[in-house]
Amino acid sequence: MRWPCHVALAAAPQEGKPLLLSQTWKLRVTTEQGKQDVVALVGHQGQHLLAEADGTVHCGRPVAEKQSRFLLEVHPSGAWTLQQLESQKFLESDGEDVFCVARGLTAHHLWMPQLAEHVHVVLFNPSSRLYARTDPELSRVWVDAPVPYLEECGFLLRFRKGACHLETSTHKFVSRAEKLATMPSAETAFHLNLKPGCLAFLTDMEGHVLYPQGSRGLLCLGDHPEENEEWFVIKRCPPWVSLRTRANRFVSIISGK
Repeated sequence: MRWPCHVALAAAPQEGKPLLLSQTWKLRVTTEQGKQDVVALVGHQGQHLLAEADGTVHCGRPVAEKQSRFLLEVHPSGAWTLQQLESQKFLESDGEDVFCVARGLTAHHLWMPQLAEHVHVVLFNPSSRLYARTDPELSRVWVDAPVPYLEECGFLLRFRKGACHLETSTHKFVSRAEKLATMPSAETAFHLNLKPGCLAFLTDMEGHVLYPQGSRGLLCLGDHPEENEEWFVIKRCPPWVSLRTRANRFVSIISGK
């Protein structure tokens, strides 16, 4: 089951500017057509992004569902196009306004998605049904955790200069080398490729893909992932807590009792 994620869409990368609530959209998948998704974009007040017959775009309550439905296509660059389902026209921007008038695809119709919330995340790999986990001793990341209850399963997605840097719970960064890096740099810069349902995979600037490899699921770069093993579901980091008594002892589970 896919769950909605919140995104911001930009015609060009935005650097150093915090997102406002009014700039974030809930991506709601309504139906699927092969590898493409039919989506609705819902604002923070519950209003839909609507495209009218004359090409104007505004927010409101749809009179008919077809007004708010767009065919979403994810391109190799990671950019999205949103094609209004009924008119077959593409959502575009001139840098100031948004409209929907052309059926021919150009660079003006490309949108770069960015996650707008849940930056503190866990990464679930549907192919192996396991979670990514930092190994502080070996300075690596494995995809081998059946449940994300360890602190080492938490990651931060940091965006800098159009790239995504994956920070571990030990404040190190996943890098192009198999070892973790102490500081963000060009070696830790990845492109975050997003699909509806908060599905994502990471590629370096040369197009190599980050995915679990080997019997232990070492997270490293490669070129030939199989059976969608490069995809991760970006999930909210669960709010695990510990319970301590007045005697300074922790509540724990004893198996078999």
